[in-house]
Amino acid sequence: MSMSPDYQQIVELFGLVVPEIDVDLELEESEQQGRDGQESQQLGNQSLREGEYQRAIKHYQRALHQSEGDPAEAHLGLATAFEILEQSPAAVRQYARVLKLQQDNPDPYIGLSEIYKGYGHAKEAIQRLEEAVKVDPANPHTHFKLAETLRECGYPKKALRAIQQAVLLAPDSGFFHYWMGDLQVQLKDYEAALISLRAAIELSPGDDFLYSKASVAFWGAGKPAEAIKAVRLASDLAPDSTMYFGLMYAYQRALGNSAETEEERKRAEKMDDYDRDRVNRFLAEAGIGESNHLA
Repeated sequence: MSMSPDYQQIVELFGLVVPEIDVDLELEESEQQGRDGQESQQLGNQSLREGEYQRAIKHYQRALHQSEGDPAEAHLGLATAFEILEQSPAAVRQYARVLKLQQDNPDPYIGLSEIYKGYGHAKEAIQRLEEAVKVDPANPHTHFKLAETLRECGYPKKALRAIQQAVLLAPDSGFFHYWMGDLQVQLKDYEAALISLRAAIELSPGDDFLYSKASVAFWGAGKPAEAIKAVRLASDLAPDSTMYFGLMYAYQRALGNSAETEEERKRAEKMDDYDRDRVNRFLAEAGIGESNHLA
């Protein structure tokens, strides 16, 4: 596995013709300008956070023509801004320059992976993230990005192994536990999903959505009473969420509880199309047949 993807090979793969980027250091008179490279980089970072991407580019370009700055950081900032602006050829060039300076930095590998994925090159996108994990194996974020991409590209079992590594490295991340539980629901491993979702709930007990996702795992695991209790807890935390009315109605209907069903049906009628679609996706995940889905 190559640890430093060649820029020209990437460009040829995408079929891109990339001209040199014109450097324009001109900023508006009203805009603050960095007195040295470090200050320009700080202003570039600030502009990036504020969503002022064109201004960020100018600050980073200015930093590269000054002293006291970190060129790798400036190139990485440029790559990020260009990628957000959907100027992939320019972003690829900047990521390649970062890798020449810092081959042990996972960020350019992650950025290149996103570009590969955007062009439909799943294999290359995964390879870049595998490289990110190799250069920074103790970073849970790189393992998560690999898991996310593997799942998106149709490799859920490999994604599970990657997210397990992220959880091992960051056991206090409720989001990682939730994400793993959600993936386990997709894989129909409901008992394992309950363990993951319980951990997520213990870390974020006030998150109503976690209880609703746990209800899916309970139902899939053959525990409908617990599924209904989980939805009630979700609804208690978010009493205005009509989605939970619909989910409760669907569960009661699937159980044949006619007395409960009519009451829940009236409340479920308040749902909009978006919530109805979400409920039906939950029902499909729980293994409830389409005959019980909401029209």
